[in-house]
Amino acid sequence: MNSKRLVAFSWAMMFSLILPTVTQSQLQADARESKEEKQSAAMAAAANQKYSPAPCISWINPLVKPTVALLCIHGLGLYSGAYQSFGMRMARRGIATYAIDVRGFGSWMKSKGHEDVDFPACLNDIKVALQSIRQAHPGLPVFLLGESMGGAIALRAASMYPELIEGLISSVPAGERFAQKKTDLKVAMQFLKGRHKNFDMGTKIVNQATSNEKLRADWADNPLDRMDFSPSDLIQFQKFMNENHDAAKNVTDDPVMFVQGTEDRLVKPEGTWDLFNELTTKDKYFLAVPSEHLIFEEGQDKNVTYDARVSNMVANWIFTLTHKNKMTQESADEAVAQDAAQPRNPATLLSPAVSEAVQKIVQGQYRQALSELQAAEAAHPDDAETHYWLGMDYAKLRQPAMARAEMMKALTHGKGSLHSQQANTFLLANSNDDNADPKTHSSTQSAAAVDPIIRGLSGGRPTVVAFATSWCDQCEPIDDFFKQAKGMFGDKIALIKIDVEEPTSDGLVKAMKVGPVPTFVFIDRTGRVDSTTIGKSSFINFAKGISGIIQ
Repeated sequence: MNSKRLVAFSWAMMFSLILPTVTQSQLQADARESKEEKQSAAMAAAANQKYSPAPCISWINPLVKPTVALLCIHGLGLYSGAYQSFGMRMARRGIATYAIDVRGFGSWMKSKGHEDVDFPACLNDIKVALQSIRQAHPGLPVFLLGESMGGAIALRAASMYPELIEGLISSVPAGERFAQKKTDLKVAMQFLKGRHKNFDMGTKIVNQATSNEKLRADWADNPLDRMDFSPSDLIQFQKFMNENHDAAKNVTDDPVMFVQGTEDRLVKPEGTWDLFNELTTKDKYFLAVPSEHLIFEEGQDKNVTYDARVSNMVANWIFTLTHKNKMTQESADEAVAQDAAQPRNPATLLSPAVSEAVQKIVQGQYRQALSELQAAEAAHPDDAETHYWLGMDYAKLRQPAMARAEMMKALTHGKGSLHSQQANTFLLANSNDDNADPKTHSSTQSAAAVDPIIRGLSGGRPTVVAFATSWCDQCEPIDDFFKQAKGMFGDKIALIKIDVEEPTSDGLVKAMKVGPVPTFVFIDRTGRVDSTTIGKSSFINFAKGISGIIQ
């Protein structure tokens, strides 16, 4: 009997003893309903319910136009912010990285009616998120990554939505765990006290997952990390993990990379290997790394060069599959060295000089920003990003000739990057040719018609629409972003915040195809969508979105 069947057998024996209220007729009825029918019914129910968008965080490098997008799914007890360090590393490589909260974790714990673990609804969240990311990055390949429970969820999603991804990275996704019998016994004893009564299971998970005392403390103290679970939650979790053996067989074509830590004391490496062998796809890879359970999440204060090399291996695998890999071994080593020297500041990915100047522009301190940007330009005359923001500053100082000159330099040095595209948009919008018809200019961004309701609220001004919820921690920076933007642009721009859970918002959410929150939609004065930003990000990226629509 293999390990999967042993785990399933142990659960069956245990609950046949502690659930005497389940009648024979109920068991027979359950037996008649196949696993496939149950899963289909659960997915249909999740899809038909009023959609509640998943809280999301994003890491996008404002210096580089992304060439790939990546959606990350976190492990048991954690939340989307666990990918902070990894997301920043991938962003520096030009990979737009997103992470959502799994149902029952992170901000979901504050959402009334959505506090419980719900895998069918989570799988539907992933589907919507992948669709939204594809819409925000038209033409870019999209990959899915998950770790531990997230690795199992990502594997299941890959088996269900192969058309939405170009590849899968699944880290330690197996359900076979060390000390499983002790865990089963503890859950069984708690079940007798109440199947929906929470108890501390997180401490045991954390202690097995890492020996890092700082990480253990951070995990326990973060209010968005979850330590308490009910027996019902854990039974659902183990059942879901066990059934992934069937899901692996349904991954037939997409490239897959499995990752396993050689020092893992929570998930058995042989379980991950067995799951890997059940993948049907021939394009599969197994990466074993010298790590404990968490490999991509939580920034474990390991050797920075080691962390960078693991990220670099994943990035190179993605780039190789998408035929966009221009990174030689020499440049790969250089990227690792840059990672080692890079300050871990989640607020910005810009150089300190440019970052501080942009903050001054946002605050309306144009003269102060000018001197800093001129110094940055003198130090780095080929940096397109510096030229772009210097052009924006000149525009605010009402020096259009200087602004155009700097935008031309950004266009020349940017070579198709995001700031080069935005410089091009600025130049088109501020053309000196009085005979030019603005309607003939082709936008470098994807465009879509804007809902008439938004046009009415905007009064014909450039507009930012922020879709959010009241309970989502990832949405908290919106008010501060709006305040700073208001101080910079005044009434020249309309700022609109929409609560997606208000019944009156349903039509607008569907019309604008909003997925995870927060979602920022940037609309120019002609009423066209210039760009969309998904997830909690830095103000720098928010300001970049605005710079694409102001004229």
